[in-house]
Amino acid sequence: MAIVELSIVPLGVGAGVSSFVAGAIEVLQKTGLKHELTAMGTIVSGDLDDILAVIRKMHESCFDAGAVRVLTQIRIDDRRDRETSMERKIRSVREKLDPDRTAGG
Repeated sequence: MAIVELSIVPLGVGAGVSSFVAGAIEVLQKTGLKHELTAMGTIVSGDLDDILAVIRKMHESCFDAGAVRVLTQIRIDDRRDRETSMERKIRSVREKLDPDRTAGG
């Protein structure tokens, strides 16, 4: 299972890009892949081939909506020695932030 962070930004369309982002997210929602929209991008988890295929469709959706240039940034965490999830990664950090932990530990 892969966890992918992506940011898709149409260029040359003015300051407001939320309608383009919404169109790309609609493409993602149709896939059923687990995802989380953040203020700075989107996180998707699932099979890497499935994720890469939908990223291509999301990227193209901006052109379909009228953009003439699109910048897509992708970061991939593809761990194969054990199963992981977005929740597990967050939980691991939160456990280390536990205020009940002893000092120095």
